[in-house]
Amino acid sequence: MMGKFGGIILILILLMWCCDTRRTVVEFNLVGASGDKPELTVNGVERNIDVNEAGYAKVTLEQGEHGYGTLKYGKDRIPLFIEEGNDLNIFIYGDNARGNVRFEGNGAPKNRYLNSQIMKNLSFDYELDGTEFLEQLRGQIQERVHFLDTMGFDAAFTEMERNRIKYSTYRALENYPLYHAWSTGNKDYQPDTVYLSCIKNLIKEDEKLLVLKEYQEGMASLVSLISTYHLQEFDAYKQLIAQLDYVANHLTNRTLREFLVDRYIYSYLLGAGIDEHTDDILKIYDLHVKDPALRKRFQECYDRCMKIVPGKPAYNFMFTDIAGQAVKLEDFRGKYLFINVWTTWGVPCRYENIAWEKLEKQFADDNIVFVAVSCDNDRAVWEKRVRENPKGEVQLYMGDDRSFMDFYMIRGIPRFILIAPDGRIINSDMSRPSSPETVKILREYLEEN
Repeated sequence: MMGKFGGIILILILLMWCCDTRRTVVEFNLVGASGDKPELTVNGVERNIDVNEAGYAKVTLEQGEHGYGTLKYGKDRIPLFIEEGNDLNIFIYGDNARGNVRFEGNGAPKNRYLNSQIMKNLSFDYELDGTEFLEQLRGQIQERVHFLDTMGFDAAFTEMERNRIKYSTYRALENYPLYHAWSTGNKDYQPDTVYLSCIKNLIKEDEKLLVLKEYQEGMASLVSLISTYHLQEFDAYKQLIAQLDYVANHLTNRTLREFLVDRYIYSYLLGAGIDEHTDDILKIYDLHVKDPALRKRFQECYDRCMKIVPGKPAYNFMFTDIAGQAVKLEDFRGKYLFINVWTTWGVPCRYENIAWEKLEKQFADDNIVFVAVSCDNDRAVWEKRVRENPKGEVQLYMGDDRSFMDFYMIRGIPRFILIAPDGRIINSDMSRPSSPETVKILREYLEEN
């Protein structure tokens, strides 16, 4: 009975969000800020907010721009709920929004709730065994649901929020096996049958919940865990095939299957790019994914990946060195170019930089240039590090323009790129300096010429 009631409530929410044409006004007030512009995303629709000199902006949201959203301000992400007909006034104090935001207006109560301390404080003890960890998650969910129930919100929002709380917490289940192995030192740890049985029971097919980002991410995590736990080593392609097999053989809802197939293959494409498996993967994608919006997004990603396959022209960058002089790709014509995209604050970057320096010395007499490109936000921090630790390689600063990052689809750093003497891409995601394969690859290319 409750299941049917919950389904009716979810349908009512969707009808309210989609059919009500009332406009909603959202006002932004930046107090004591230094210049970052807010970005508002609601239901996948992104808006850059142009505040005036006083830090004020007023935005009128149209039909479809309502529901759960995110306010991006600098490095902070603030959860929001935009409700049709309920205007919202957002105050941000200083340059850090998290902990320094205030809400006023008819839409304020739900946003105060979403940004309350109890809703933000999620921490897990990964040293617990599987059964204890599951109990910990249940406790976290119960505590937050109890807090929700004290708010006195309408039934529709409360029901949707209950599901959002559950599935946002479930994401920790996918992390547990790896984090437990790290924290306990038990590198051979595998989840037991009790843990896996619980995961299976949590996989609920309900396409109405796909409007929730947390349901999307939670289901993707649960299915990924239950389908790949048996793999002994990380292999992105084997993981993808295991995920797709589970979706095809265990899930019955066509919309949910379509969503998960798109998500897993899209993520693989972003990570691995175009490779020897691409043709086979595309056949699976075409079989399951028919939604025009998903296919359009996927095609755009595929087209971007095609621009950075081996043999394509490298991005014609122009960065500045420590003296402020412009350095271009063309300046290295006739030489192999090994690029290291890094930041001063990244721990993996520091680790790889040690191997990077050794690599550069090893190839000092060869026709190859080692170029380190910093994507730090603060040039002064980069300059200080370079002056304190002078290196032999070319040191460049990217600045605010992220076109280079976008072109190579760089989502994590460090990232290494190998360019041929004629300015064409050899490998847009080269093996790391610490890998023994890197020396072999570089030596093979250099000996060919």
